[in-house]
Amino acid sequence: MEEKRKPTLRKLALKEIDRVRWIPQSGYNRIRSMVENRPDWCISRQRVWGVPITVFYCKKCGEIIADKELFEHIAKLFEGYEYGADLWFERDANELLPEGYKCPKCGGTEFEKEEDILDVWFDSGSSHAAVLKARGIQKADMYLEGSDQHRGWFQSSLLEGTASYGFAPYDSVLTHGFILDEKGRKMSKSLGNIVAPQEVIDQYGADILRLWTVSEDYTEDIKIGKKVIQGIAEDYRKIRNTIRFLLGNLHDFDPDKDAVKVENLHEFDRWMLSHLQKVVKEVHNHYREYQFYRAFNLLKAFINRELSAVYLDVLKDRLYVYAPDSWERRSAQTVLWEILMALTTILAPILSFTMEETWQTIRRSIKGDLPESVFLALMYQPKEELIDEDLEAVYSKLLKLREEVNRALEQARRQKLIRHPYEAKVYLELPEEYKKLVEPRMDYIPFFLSVSQVEVGEAKGDIVLEGEEIKGLKVGVSKAEGEKCPRCWVYFPHSGFVELPDGQKVCKRCYKALKDMGLV
Repeated sequence: MEEKRKPTLRKLALKEIDRVRWIPQSGYNRIRSMVENRPDWCISRQRVWGVPITVFYCKKCGEIIADKELFEHIAKLFEGYEYGADLWFERDANELLPEGYKCPKCGGTEFEKEEDILDVWFDSGSSHAAVLKARGIQKADMYLEGSDQHRGWFQSSLLEGTASYGFAPYDSVLTHGFILDEKGRKMSKSLGNIVAPQEVIDQYGADILRLWTVSEDYTEDIKIGKKVIQGIAEDYRKIRNTIRFLLGNLHDFDPDKDAVKVENLHEFDRWMLSHLQKVVKEVHNHYREYQFYRAFNLLKAFINRELSAVYLDVLKDRLYVYAPDSWERRSAQTVLWEILMALTTILAPILSFTMEETWQTIRRSIKGDLPESVFLALMYQPKEELIDEDLEAVYSKLLKLREEVNRALEQARRQKLIRHPYEAKVYLELPEEYKKLVEPRMDYIPFFLSVSQVEVGEAKGDIVLEGEEIKGLKVGVSKAEGEKCPRCWVYFPHSGFVELPDGQKVCKRCYKALKDMGLV
């Protein structure tokens, strides 16, 4: 019976390539093709420097002297020598061998040492033996380097690890492109286009450089320059200002005492809480796939659109007008707290210094049992039970309506009919499906649309526009009726005001808030 042949190193290596996770996936095809078509692996080089091949030859019979005990003896000599492996080149063979050593084949006592060195890729490819094995670690979670290392370090580590231990010394390999200037050119001193990291840090801070790093698709060559960094600085300012807004409006909020139960939250707050979970869930998915630029772009869009342009914009009325401990304000703060916890912990790996600063501010100003550092806290996890798909569907339509109304308000502003949205009364001629959504919410719709008054029926007014995205919609805009409340800036009918002891008048809503605060 024919003896079963052992698999070749090539076959073992290809099997390991299939096991390892390659990021991006194109790295798999690249290295597999290289190993499949590699003709040989020459591990020796004829150089006057490098790591020696610690093999001896018997002068008498030509026997190659190479065994484990001998290798360990040489390794101990190297460890005890100031210049390490240079000892091989400084001493002759008999000085390197154990005293009285004889050839195991013929008993000879004279030897020659190998003069060739190991291939330099063999040096780096065996680094896992010193870095990992010495610490009792079998494999690294990840090897990370440029895409040129499929031919170099990644491949030599694969072949050396597989030959020595039967497996690659890593579970995943991530490769990145190279950094170019803004015009797509390689950086060089002669062109004067080098961007020094320390200069960016000195001018903008380390977090700006970190933010630029994650904002780019590292699987391709990426560009950097003054304009690119300035754009990233603007993104950073937007994030920082949003965090400041959250902190400023939570200064009097104790999550342990003041938080409103989910089922008692304002509907708009429940929508944001639901939407936040979906965003966080997607960010976690991007993190797991090492797609940091997608995580950043998603967070950037969320902060700019749904959070700043919609939620926080609408929320200002409830945060500033109502009494500090009112349900309207506490409901809003409950969700702001969740947003702050989510953004601070999720952005901590990216904006490390800013989020640590934020965390310490939270610990000083907001009561709650929090870890000493944001880096000792768990990253905010999405809560599936808070996702309300039905409510998401409702607000998907209402947000479209808000965009249509904003378009009409912008035209009214350009025509100098109004200066601020609160100066407007909006007429909505709605298709049936939207009428069913708007009419039950009429007490809140004006605030959601950031106007003083809303009337459902025939579209009229000084400006009438047809909907662009919503078929059958017409939006009319005219000047708001009544007079402006000096406290909340919203317009109400003359009968909707109450006179204060000092003779000033405020709307009934503001009067109640002042009374709740003990000011009247």
